[in-house]
This record gives sequence, structure tokens and C-alpha cells, in this order.
Amino acid sequence: MEILTNNKRLWAGLATGVLMTGSTLGGAIWGSWSANGDYRSQAEPLEVASNPVEANQLPATSATAFLQAYSALQAGQAESALRYLEGLEDSLPVLRDEIWKLRAQAYEKLQDKETAQGIWWPKILQEYPNSPVAAYALWGMGYVDQLRQQFPTHPVTGRALKYLLGLNPERYDLLRDLAQHHPQTSGLTPLLDRWRQAQEGSLSPADWQIIADAYWEQREYGRAARAYGRAPATSQNLYRWGRSHQISREFPQAIAAYQAALAQFPEGPEASLTRRRLAELSDVPTAIELLKQVGSLSNSDAPEALLSLSQLYDRNASPQSAQATRQALWDRFPESEAAANAAWTSAWNQAQAGNLNSAIAIAQQVGSRQRDTEMGAQLLYWAGKWREQQGDAAAARQTYQLVLNQFPHTYYAWRSAVQLGWPVGDFSSGRKVVEVDFEPVRLPLPEVSEATQTLHLIGASQLAWERWQGETPVQRDPRQMSIPERFVTGILRNSAGEHLRGINQVAALRFSEDPDPLLAELKQRQDFWQAIYPLHYYANPDNSWGGDPYTQSGMARWARQFNLNPLMVAALIRQESRFEPEIVSVSGAVGLMQVMPATGQWIAQQIGLAQYSLTNPADNLYLGSWYLDYTHRTYQNNTMLALASYNGGPGNVGRWLNRYGLTDPDLFVEQIPFAETRGYVKSVFGNYWNYWQLYTQEGRTLVSQRLSNPG
Repeated sequence: MEILTNNKRLWAGLATGVLMTGSTLGGAIWGSWSANGDYRSQAEPLEVASNPVEANQLPATSATAFLQAYSALQAGQAESALRYLEGLEDSLPVLRDEIWKLRAQAYEKLQDKETAQGIWWPKILQEYPNSPVAAYALWGMGYVDQLRQQFPTHPVTGRALKYLLGLNPERYDLLRDLAQHHPQTSGLTPLLDRWRQAQEGSLSPADWQIIADAYWEQREYGRAARAYGRAPATSQNLYRWGRSHQISREFPQAIAAYQAALAQFPEGPEASLTRRRLAELSDVPTAIELLKQVGSLSNSDAPEALLSLSQLYDRNASPQSAQATRQALWDRFPESEAAANAAWTSAWNQAQAGNLNSAIAIAQQVGSRQRDTEMGAQLLYWAGKWREQQGDAAAARQTYQLVLNQFPHTYYAWRSAVQLGWPVGDFSSGRKVVEVDFEPVRLPLPEVSEATQTLHLIGASQLAWERWQGETPVQRDPRQMSIPERFVTGILRNSAGEHLRGINQVAALRFSEDPDPLLAELKQRQDFWQAIYPLHYYANPDNSWGGDPYTQSGMARWARQFNLNPLMVAALIRQESRFEPEIVSVSGAVGLMQVMPATGQWIAQQIGLAQYSLTNPADNLYLGSWYLDYTHRTYQNNTMLALASYNGGPGNVGRWLNRYGLTDPDLFVEQIPFAETRGYVKSVFGNYWNYWQLYTQEGRTLVSQRLSNPG
């Protein structure tokens, strides 16, 4: 699969270390890494490679000058930026329009609009009229109508519209564009409220469509329900009308909307999902009939319908019907998540009743058909545990090896490695000393322009992301995007600072069943896995990498100070916040390590910290690391209990210990009564297992050798 763009020799030069040196990593679980070289993050100074630079390759000094110009401009040092940009378009022609843009912006910062508007913006519009950079030029020249028409989804258009609405909130034509093309804009909800209230009597169905979709994207479901009720009657709109009412706990209205959707679009794209949602709100006979209808189909909703139907039979004392439905689910959809969930409940109940053979049979039947899912790994792992209880150690070891081979990135793969005696740590890994071998990689991206490729490879993350947004409407439904578009969007979004959405977009590809052959290749790339398990804020609170990490204010420093495994801290942060420094949970927890304000205040008193902000990465890492050390000290350095306490509270952990004991830690984890805490403990350890393999030489070597020679 060719993933380089037009100038193949340019990208080959970039990839083999013309810009900077790098190493390649290997490991059986992660596949064979492409030997394209490693690329450090934007904040680290570029290193000139020792090999000579060919004439058709990008000189390292040009890349360095470009990054220095951009950094200077971001710091408000426009004159310095202009010096770095001097003559740069001659040695860096692939970024000529970007260089001219930076130059125009520098003159604007110097209050020299005459030069910006008289030379550089017009030059871009004349020579690069269709480039994404032209959007900046149109805005710089004040050509707002042309900007809206030519680049409606460009990020600069969204920022321009929001700025103009701040000056004139009554420009509802501008608000219409903003809501239609940039529905995830922060602060959009009050603007939509104003528009709806001011023009409610004159809004067209198309206007209501835009308003409803924007409310939906803003997760304002009560408002969305009112708007969808006045939007055109489509299968999706009627479903969202009902779903918005249901989320808002307006159940009679939800039922009416779902019924209207099925009456008008009985075979529509959302019909199966609509029936499933309506079943949740219906009486038992109606729910059974609706779920049977969906369960008889072969679409993606059928497995979930069968699972819900089996649970409904269980709740209404129909065990034979429940078992028949589960068996139909396992026979027809053994690879589905619903089948795994049903199998786990049945297998666990059988094991608790002492019927280990039945438990093993169910777990084996469904678990062996799963595709790298956590629940599939859980089924097979416990099949191994139950075989051990029967005294069949050889069969148990074979099962644990199967878990490692079939579900290598899961929590249960780590638990299987422990059972096989691998030196991979245990439930006290939070105190384990590890040597972190972290070097962020930047590899060529598939199917992007030369300019976007160059910006990405030299580490101009924000510029690469903005250019890509100008080239591809990334706001549309990911299901409508190709595999390369989804991958590139996730990689660039993550590297530019939108960590939560970026991580999740790449992670979603891990479980995708899309037949595109490129998907298998992407899963072999190191940047694929580093995007899913990044080490943001490892060294510096500004999310840069450079210098001694232990002298900075990132997670490495605080982990060392509090005797914590830094990769366990990273695993916790990934689960808590996806590395979003200002995120706030529904319960009020704040920041990277999701510290509750009251807990933060108590910690600050313990450590004598007078001033702090939970949204400041350095402060949050300090307070959160102290508290993780505290929970470790509370539970004699048992990381499993420390994590359960971090999420579920120390009082609850004490009660669980009294109730269940700790004879078998695996059993204790499965019996944690809080589903959130139970999943949290597994997720953090599963994250750690992947971090350990990615970022330690020990992990890469051990896993590669053991999987190659399992005996």
C-alpha cells in the first residue's frame, strides 16, 4: 500500500532521518514497525542528521527555521518570526503558502496591515486560490462572504463567524453558518437560544434542522427534542426526536416520537434502533414483540436486541425462553459484544453454582470467536482459572497462552502473562521501577497533501491539523469517512492537543471491521499505538518533550518524587481524562487526574500548597500523584486496592475487603459491586500493560520473545 505522496524521494528522505535521527522498535504484539524513523515532538529542538542532505530533500535547517518562525509568532515576537522566514520559501517550496501566511500574520502583529493586505494576502489569493491557506487570506482581506462560501467548514471560518457574532449577535445568517458547519463550537448553545427565541415564528424546517443538529452536538438534548419536533420528518430526525426526549426522561413524548418514526419509516436506517429504544419504554408484551422483530434480522442491532430479550425473559421468570434466546445469540452472532456479555453472565452464574464444566463450555464457545475484545479475553481467562480449579494445569496454561495470542492488548492478557509466570509485574505494579524508553514517532500519513505531510513530519502539529481540516470536512460523521481519513484525523487531532477525541478516533479503528486492507497495515504502525496510548505531559506541563524529565513538572517528576511507576500514572490519566487538562466530570472531578475540588483542597493542606489550580497540568499532576501515593500507602502498596480506592473511595474498599476477602485478587476484582470501579481497575491495568510494552525495552523484548517461543 503506497502511503507516500507525490514527491516520494522527499518523503523517503524525511522518513530515513534527514531531519533528525531516530530508532525503530519491534515486538510481536505490536507487529513489525515500519523502519521509517522516529520524529520527536514539536517542542524538542530538531537535530541535523549526520548523512548528507540531497538536493531534492528537505534541509533540516529549513524545517528548523520554519518551526522557530511559528514559535516566535505564537509568542508575539513578530520581528523574530520575519527573520526566520527570510527567503525560506526558496528552500521550502512545499510550504510556500504557509510561509506567506506566517509572514502576513507577522506584519499584522506589527500593526502593518498595509504590507499584509497589500502584498502577502493578495499573493496567496492569486497563486494559491484553492489552498486551505486561502481561507486565512480571505479573512485577512475582510472578504467574509467569499470565505463563507468557499471554505464553509474551515476552522478559520468558524473562528471568524464566532468573532463577528460577538460584535453583532443579531447576525443570524452568520449564526446559521456557524451552527451548520461548526456545531461543536464551544459556547454555541446560548447563541442558538437567542436565534430560536428571536425568530421562532419565521424559522423554516431547514433552519430547525440546523438548530436541532447543533443542539444534539452540544448534548443539549432537551432543547434538541423541541427542535427536532419542528424539523423535516426523516428517519434520523424522528429517532433523534425520541432519543432526546428519552435522555431527558420525558418518556411519553419519547414513545410518541418513536412510534411516529416507525409509522412513517418502518424500514428506515434507524428503524431497528428505534424499535430497541421503544422496547426500553414499553410494557413487557410490547417489548418482547419489538425485540423479536429486531432479533430476527441480520443487522448490527440484532445481537443487542437478542441480549435485551434474554434479559427481559430472565426478569419475568421465563428461564427456558431466556436460554433459548441466548443460544440463538451465540449461534448466530458469536463474534458480537452482546454474545460475549450474555456468555459471561451465564458462565459466571454456572461457576458460582459449582458447574465448572458448563461454565468452561460457554466461555470457550463464545470467547474463542471474539475479535480482540476485552470481554472475549475475560471469558477465556476465566475458562483457564476454572480449569485450574479442576486441577488441569496444562489445559489452563494452554488457555492463558490463547488469551495472550488472541487478545494481546487486554487486561486479561496481562493477567494471563502473570499466570504463566512471566515477569510482567503484578497487582503491586504501581510501585515497580521501570526505565521509560519514550520517543514519540512521526511517520508519513496516508492520502494527505504534500504540505500537510511536511507539516506533520517536521512537528508543526497545530498547522498540520488546521490544514487537514481545511482539506477534509472532519466534522462529519466518522462513519462517512474512509479508513485513511479517520486515521489521519485521529493522529493529527491528538498531536495538536485535542487528545480525548484524537485518542478515541484512533482507538475505534482497533475494533473496526471495515474491509479496507489499509486497516491491517495501520495496526502495525508504531504511531497507531502511540496515539492510542500516548505519554502526553510526561516531562513538561506544556506537553513538550525535552531535557531531563525528572527536573520538569510533568508526570515523570511527580512519579519519581512519590515512588510511583510513571507508566501506571499515565495509565490512570488515560482512563481518567484522556489527557484533557480542563475536563470536568459529571461528579465535578477536574483535570488530568480527575481530582475532586474538596479532595484537592485537603491534599493542598497536607502538603502546604497555598495556591493551585486543578486545571493547571503541573498542579493537577502534583496533587493527583500525591493522592495516588497516599492510597498506595493506605493499602500496603497494593495497586489494585489503591486504584479501587482512588475511584470508589477508601470506605467502600474497606467494606469490600471485609465482605470478599483477598484470597484470590482476580475474584475480588470481579466482585467489586460498583460497575464503574470494577471497570476502572481493569482499564487502568490494561492501559499499563500496553504502556509497559510500548515504552520499555524490557516489555518489548520479553513479550516478543515469549510469544515467539511460548514454551
